[in-house]
Amino acid sequence: MNIAPSPSSLKKAKPAPKRRDPLNPTIFHEAWWLEAATAGRYEEATVSSGGRVVGRLPYLRKQRFGLQACVMPELSLFLGPAVDEGNGGTVSRNLRRGEITRDLIEKLPPCALFYQRLHRDTPDALPFIQHGYTTEAVFTYEVAPDSEETLWRKMRDRTRDLVRSAQEQTDLVDLEPEAFRSLYRSNLQKRSKSDYLDRSNALPVFEAALSRGRGRLLGARDVRGNILAAIFYVWDDDVTYYVLTTRTPDMQNGVVSRLIWEAMRESAAHGRIFDFAGLGSFGSVLFYAAFGGAVHPRFLVQRTTPFYGAVRSTLAKSREIIGNLKDRRLRG
Repeated sequence: MNIAPSPSSLKKAKPAPKRRDPLNPTIFHEAWWLEAATAGRYEEATVSSGGRVVGRLPYLRKQRFGLQACVMPELSLFLGPAVDEGNGGTVSRNLRRGEITRDLIEKLPPCALFYQRLHRDTPDALPFIQHGYTTEAVFTYEVAPDSEETLWRKMRDRTRDLVRSAQEQTDLVDLEPEAFRSLYRSNLQKRSKSDYLDRSNALPVFEAALSRGRGRLLGARDVRGNILAAIFYVWDDDVTYYVLTTRTPDMQNGVVSRLIWEAMRESAAHGRIFDFAGLGSFGSVLFYAAFGGAVHPRFLVQRTTPFYGAVRSTLAKSREIIGNLKDRRLRG
């Protein structure tokens, strides 16, 4: 069993390969991923020049509140324009990128809602702002590839202790897609939480990623053979993305920490950045920060029609009223 790194077993991180295809800047832009995540229903705006495609903007049309929305496919953490800005100096490439992005936006269909989180290679959201989109910054933690020893040393002392303890009490095992999906559903039911994963799309994504050697479903098993926690992570040439976690309700963070550490080690050994793919609650910020990463911004862009905004606001107020009524009944 792997109990923390030792100098004799450390591997030097390989240099990250330079991305070769600007039209597939992340795994989430690749056709096979989009096919699996949408059951083939995704669409994309494209821009061509000189007989070849120089820009892509994938999206998924869905119905929300009876209105058409253009959103990101399930499990796709980042999307946004994929632009081949060509060669030339910085100014010419920047101008070309802006021009292609504006052309892509103008080719999007009319939608009551458009919503995407833009990938890490998007330097700005100015073309979206120029077209009336609302833009905000969201954040993620990234861990740059390095030697195991350095990665281990950068983690918080308490996190290292949790990982060591989990290494002593669990074994790692690769899971089949259906086993992970069942575990995920069972753990949500134990917490009385709804299952947001669409079974018809989640399983094809798991299967497609595993069959191409582009993802892993990794579980931690106790001495009785019970799976205490599992994670799903995927990768492209440059980045490993932390997509999903599931754990039993009574389990502490140590087992999840061990799984994340294993994913980080694997990512670094291949010269890839490890991306936690978003920060939410204050608790998640504290948890992820303990792994020694650095905060990086991403752009979130969205646009809604006035009618869609009014419908969403009305439904939100209705849910709040219903929730208040339930609380009053519980209080007697």
